[in-house]
Amino acid sequence: MWKTGWFSAGWKLIVLVAIAACAPLVLGSFGMRVANLGLIMGVSAMALTVLLGHAGLLSLGHAAFMAIGAFTAGVLATNYAVGFLPSLLAAGFAGAIVGVAVALVTVRAYGLYLAIGTFALQYVVELLLTDVEVKLTYAVGMIMPIPSIFGFELDSDTRWWFFNLTCALIIYLGIRWILSGHIARAWISSRDNPTVTTTLGISLLRCRVSVFALTSFVAGLAGALHGYYGSIVQITNYPLHLSIVYVTIVVLGGLGNMLGAVAAAYVILLLPHMLEKLLAVFGVDVMSGGTAMEGIALGTVLVLALLKAPQQTIARLRRLVNV
Repeated sequence: MWKTGWFSAGWKLIVLVAIAACAPLVLGSFGMRVANLGLIMGVSAMALTVLLGHAGLLSLGHAAFMAIGAFTAGVLATNYAVGFLPSLLAAGFAGAIVGVAVALVTVRAYGLYLAIGTFALQYVVELLLTDVEVKLTYAVGMIMPIPSIFGFELDSDTRWWFFNLTCALIIYLGIRWILSGHIARAWISSRDNPTVTTTLGISLLRCRVSVFALTSFVAGLAGALHGYYGSIVQITNYPLHLSIVYVTIVVLGGLGNMLGAVAAAYVILLLPHMLEKLLAVFGVDVMSGGTAMEGIALGTVLVLALLKAPQQTIARLRRLVNV
């Protein structure tokens, strides 16, 4: 049964990757940019869905870890001429180090208290990195060089797409492998019943440190990818609003569902564009009301996700198809 489940999941993953590989053939320049941004968001969302779904730890500082990764890669690339892949790895490790520090400081905090702690982290990181940005670039941001891998430059959306797809696949398979082992079972146990977990001799501190290290590493790497792909690193790209967006993505995609998080990332990314078209149909001035309506729509999506409306809709569609 175990082998059959993995075999079936493997074939589904192969089909999804094959379809994704054909994206450059059917998408234009705008479509490929959206596809790349959505995949980078999906990679970052996979980390948060593990933290929230498997460990039960609510973080409102996810954008802060991405900012740490982006600025680490930015400083190394622009000030020290460090290569692309080493900068990505350094960004991931920088995020992991801060994640471990957060885990140690908030070891006894759960639920709302942990959310407040990571909320404070978001503002502290924004203040510190704003100061770094002002001192290094006079608040204009770090202009990232065109990345290259073994002499192969990522100078087009198509090349970026295949690189991002490879990164997403490696991260997905790596996390799936970790989730199939005893480490993830300890995370789930600490989420469901911390007292029983401690009684069994499992360290809650190790659980929190390990899950924060993993998810913060992925978030930092995703932040570096975002900085390189966008060609500029600025602290304004990683506000508190972005952390709330990622929480919405995770809840919409289903707690612990990594592929669902990737799909939800695309839904949230395309939401402003769909909203703009909808407002234009009804003759609403998008320039004056688009931002407010986007916030209302995002809140509506989060409420519907919390009410499990997407899951109920999918279940009804499946029953309809079976009939």
